[in-house]
Amino acid sequence: MSRRQQGFTLIELIISLVIVAIIMVGLLTALRSFGLTEEKLDGRLAQVDERRVVSGFLEDVLGMAVLRPRLALVGTPDESSFVGESSALQWIGVMPARNGTGGLYHFRLQPGPTADGGTGLILIYVPYTGLDSPPEWSVAEQRVLVPRLDGFTLAYQLDDDGDWLQGWRNTTEPRSLARIRIAVASAGSEWPFLVIPVRGLMPSGTSGRIVTGAG
Repeated sequence: MSRRQQGFTLIELIISLVIVAIIMVGLLTALRSFGLTEEKLDGRLAQVDERRVVSGFLEDVLGMAVLRPRLALVGTPDESSFVGESSALQWIGVMPARNGTGGLYHFRLQPGPTADGGTGLILIYVPYTGLDSPPEWSVAEQRVLVPRLDGFTLAYQLDDDGDWLQGWRNTTEPRSLARIRIAVASAGSEWPFLVIPVRGLMPSGTSGRIVTGAG
């Protein structure tokens, strides 16, 4: 009787099963890797989209700011329409009309608590009430720009292109603010620096003074 008619031996069957098992393990590993890669890619795309939306919004609301001392109106040198620190910023700017609330607003940008108990980058805003009266922050609305915030810092450069400063507010010194640099870390990764040129909404002849904090 020939070997073909005798069929496979037990050893040949075992070897065949081992080979099939190895192939299946390889296929399962490849499929798992593809799944993880797709999940990571989706996460990266979501992060890129989040950065794009947040960056575009901040460029809109910070790109035009009221850089005008309030000294002439309230008589207090420390009063200012723009107060920048390394970890928070308060200013008067224009809310983009596409957000349904266009016009001048008082803004605050700072880390704050989110609904899930974490820390996020929060934009607080209230309609502009004029330079001669403080904003009513008690009735302000807020928007979470970055829900999972790991780090946030601000820096300010004046129109002489000098060093980046940790704080700035506008009062009566000849130099004015030129750009703001924002550093954000979220969900375990650092965003590229966002550098926003600032166009001042202020009359000719007004300017600013450097400070190290809100003071």
